[in-house]
Order: sequence, then C-alpha cells, then structure tokens
Amino acid sequence: MSVLEIENLSFGYRGETLLKNVNMRLLPHDHMGLVGTNGCGKTTLLNLIAHRLIPDEGRVNWLSDETFTYLDQHLKIHDEMTIHEYLYQVYDKLFAREKEMNDLYKSLEVADESQYDKILNKAYNIQNELEEKDFYMIKSKISNVINGLGINYDENWILRNLSSGQRGKVFLAKMLLEEKDVLLLDEPTNFLDVQHIEWLSKFLVNYKHEFIVISHDQNFLNQICNVICAIENKTVTRYKGNYDDYLKLKDMRDKEYMAQYEAQQKFIKKTQEFIDKNIVRASTTKRAQSRQKVLDKIDVLEKPTTVKKVKFNFPFSNSFNSEAIVTNRLVIGYEKPILSPIDLKVYFGEKVVITGKNGVGKSTFLKTLLGIIPPISGKFKIPFYNKIVYYSQEYQGDLNISAVEYVKNDYPLMDDKKVRDLLGVYGIVGELAIKKMSALSGGELTKVRFAKLSLETSNLLILDEPTNHLDKFAKDALYNAMNEYPGTILIVTHEKEISKKFKMREIHFS
Repeated sequence: MSVLEIENLSFGYRGETLLKNVNMRLLPHDHMGLVGTNGCGKTTLLNLIAHRLIPDEGRVNWLSDETFTYLDQHLKIHDEMTIHEYLYQVYDKLFAREKEMNDLYKSLEVADESQYDKILNKAYNIQNELEEKDFYMIKSKISNVINGLGINYDENWILRNLSSGQRGKVFLAKMLLEEKDVLLLDEPTNFLDVQHIEWLSKFLVNYKHEFIVISHDQNFLNQICNVICAIENKTVTRYKGNYDDYLKLKDMRDKEYMAQYEAQQKFIKKTQEFIDKNIVRASTTKRAQSRQKVLDKIDVLEKPTTVKKVKFNFPFSNSFNSEAIVTNRLVIGYEKPILSPIDLKVYFGEKVVITGKNGVGKSTFLKTLLGIIPPISGKFKIPFYNKIVYYSQEYQGDLNISAVEYVKNDYPLMDDKKVRDLLGVYGIVGELAIKKMSALSGGELTKVRFAKLSLETSNLLILDEPTNHLDKFAKDALYNAMNEYPGTILIVTHEKEISKKFKMREIHFS
C-alpha cells in the first residue's frame, strides 16, 4: 500500500501549465530524490504534497494516519523561543507525562493506604512508557543532532535573531528529532558544511521511515536515495535506484520519448492533411470525419523540454595595478570577536575562495569589508578604484513584486521589453517574469538577482554562496562567467570544485 498517492494532478500559474496529469506514489521504505531543472516545478510539487497549494485538477492522497513535516527553501520562523526551548518542545508530551508520574509519586505521601497500590501501578506504567519511548535519552538525542548538523551556537539564542542558515539548521534538527512518518526536504544541504552533509547522509540512509528530498547535490542524492522521481515534460517519471542509475535510465528513456513524440507528430500532421483535403468532398466526408474522431482521442505527448540555456555576465569596468583588498589585524564580529585577527592581501585580478564551517564568520567578513558591519578592531583597505558588485546569501528585497518590477525599481528607464530580454538570458521567460518573487523557486530567484547585477559594471565581485539553489547547468554557466571575468573575485562557497577547477587561492577560516 502506498504512503502517498498523487492521481492525475495538474497545476499551473496564470494559465501556464507547470504540471500535467501527474501520477506518482511514495511507497513504504522509499527514500526518494525529486529532481529536475530550475523552474520545472519541484518546489511547487512539494508544496502540493504538503497541502500548501491546491491542485487545479487531480488529488493528493495521504494514508489517513501518516504524519509529515516540511523543510522549505523560504523558511521563516518569527518566534521569541530560544533554540533550547524550540528543540525540547518536540518532547512536550513526554515531559508532561513525567510530571504526571512525579505528581503521582508525590501524592503517595498523603494517599490513603487503600489507594497506594493503584497510584503506584499507574506511576510504574507511565515510567515504563517513558522508558519505551527513550525519554531518558532525550538529552543525548538532541546533542547528537545538534553536533551532527553543526549547531555550535548558544542554545539560549532567540530563533528570531538567527540567520537563515542558522534557522534552517535548527528547524532541520527539530524535524529529525520528531521522527515523523515522512520528511519533505527542499534543499537541506544548502546551509550545511561538508562534514555535516556527511552526517545527514548517514542519518537519512538509516531513517526507518520515508522521505522526499529536493537537492542539486548529486553526491548527496547518490548516497541517500533508492528511488528518483524526475519532473520531465510537465509530468513525473519514477526511476529505481540512486542518481547515477537515474542518469543512465533517463538517457535511454529520453531517446524513446523523442522517437514516440516525432512518430506521433508525423501521424497527426498526415492525418490532419487528409482531413483538410477530404472534409469538403461529399464522397470522402465520412472518412475525414472518422479520421477526426481518431485525432480527437489521441493523448498528445508534450514536446520534449530542453534545458533553457543560461548565460551569466559580469560586465568589466577597468583594471589597475595594485592590491584590491588589504586587511591588517582585522577583528570581526558583532559584540565579541568570532575569528583571530585577519591579515590578508588580495591583488587585482586574483580569484579567492573563502571556506570554513557555517557560523565561523565568512559572511561576517564580507559584510565588514563592505561596511555593512563595523570591525571590532584592526584595519582594512579597499581602494576607491574598486567598483564592487555584491551578491548576498540572503535575498532582502520585496517578495511581493515581480521579476520585471524588481529590475525596474533600480532601472526605471528600461522598458518592459528590454527587462524581459535581460531576464530571458537567465532563463526567466514568459510568465516567470511577472510572477511574484515569492512564487519563484530558489534557483529562479537567484537568476533574477544575477540578471539585475549584470547591469552593473565592476572590477571586484564579492559573492556569498551564489550557487545555492542553482542546478548543474546554471552552476556551469556561473563558473564560466567567473572564469572569463578579468577582475578580482572574492567568493564564499561550499562547492569544492570551484577552487580546484579554476585554481583559485583558498583561504580557510577556522
């Protein structure tokens, strides 16, 4: 029996169909990867599965007693709870049972002798229940998840004050501790370091229930998945095995689908030509009408989708013969230092990648250089002839405006056609250009932001985790643009291949 069944589901935005006649099942013991190019509908499908969206047609059916929890890309926690309170909240019912047990034991002091055995048995039963549910291992469980995900910040910090990456980790920790029947995970590795991804991989491999995960990390999918569901041609195809198995099977399936599509198109064209030629002749009208009925009953295959070519562009301003960035005993942080003093020289034209654990201070360092955060002590110099373009890890803009409006807010003299042409270079075409930013996938939102940045000339790029949410094709396009850029690049990333592929100087923060 299926844990989840999706039947004949269709969904679209503003009349544009995104998913069509989707039939999909989540079976017991499925560790499923949900894959596809940016904008194909992965996050939308997960929102439909989580009942956050209502399908235009079809049904999403959960087994009546199944429970699930959902980690999404745009996680928001507006809460005054501390990390400690938030995580221990998972076990509120067990703590309530412990209090009930303690109250029973306490009541023995004043209970009538006739009630003594009854109260004692009730307390014993609760204690057995707590032991069966590993109540006395709660602290150990929470510590294991906290350490595994790299939550090394103070447990008394308020959730509302955490960065998006920190919130994501804490929310993921709670999800794992809850041990719901099904986990729905949208890009869970975006805010994790390599060692924490490895820990999460082992956790999910051994997870006794089911999960559906969206990720562009192919190695991660290879480790954790025993089935892949791919969104292709507006529907979902199920492949048995991990991501590598999917790639092999997909190549064969794509060739078969293309052959079927082309054969069907030839048949439709030939039949339509016969109908057009014979429908008006009295002697052949019936035959033409008969062919029309055949044509009307055909389930027309969707045209095979091709990956939209994306081209990133960083217009260059001018060069100079000097250091681009110099720091001298620079101490960064908010109230307290978070790193040892930093001494660094970056020469013009150098490409530098900054690595280190989450929370170590990589983004804080970039924000200090940009003057967003004041240094605690020490000095830094960024000469005036640097012209900086900065990509921040978090989108701080208005989510209720469209991609077109987002660009025009800063470039009001650009007409709509020019803005749409610009967005089209980044794969934001058609209805995507006028959707609210909140309705875009993480990858689409990233592309819109880079499209606007491409209108600025620069000679220094400061990029904070730019590849989060980008699929393989978009990542490759970004890497190519970085490689061709003649200016200086300072980038924070978890992507191992960047420094190796482009022989970038690596600076590790610890």
